[in-house]
Amino acid sequence: MNSKIQTAQAGLAYITWQLARRDWEVLPVPDAKKRSTLIQIKKEGIGSALLVQSRAFSSQAAVSLGKDITGPDSLPFDWLVITINVRSDAPTCFLLNRQDVIERMKQDPNGPVYWVDPPRYIDPRFKGRWHEIEKLDCGNI
Repeated sequence: MNSKIQTAQAGLAYITWQLARRDWEVLPVPDAKKRSTLIQIKKEGIGSALLVQSRAFSSQAAVSLGKDITGPDSLPFDWLVITINVRSDAPTCFLLNRQDVIERMKQDPNGPVYWVDPPRYIDPRFKGRWHEIEKLDCGNI
């Protein structure tokens, strides 16, 4: 197994642990790709299930978001969790909701792909903000 896959798996395991210890039920997304890092979370008392996209890196890195992003509804997740230093003893997570991502993304000048660079997501407001997931109805962002 290559390092990139192991890093992605470590990130997914880490955020699954973070969510489960906060009483979220973590489930695979039906029809997701085999190696997908997209998960579904549910919690009693919270309306509908939310989709969480995990992106994990051994250090700081830009996060590719894909093409044709026209607004919050074109993102395939409610929350993006970016974990840096994931293979260390002290991983750090930054949690961005759809609107946060839209406000911070930029388009590659040489193509149609959108990105969020580390200076745009490494922000104390987003660091470890697990409690915010419950506060927002992401379907209405």
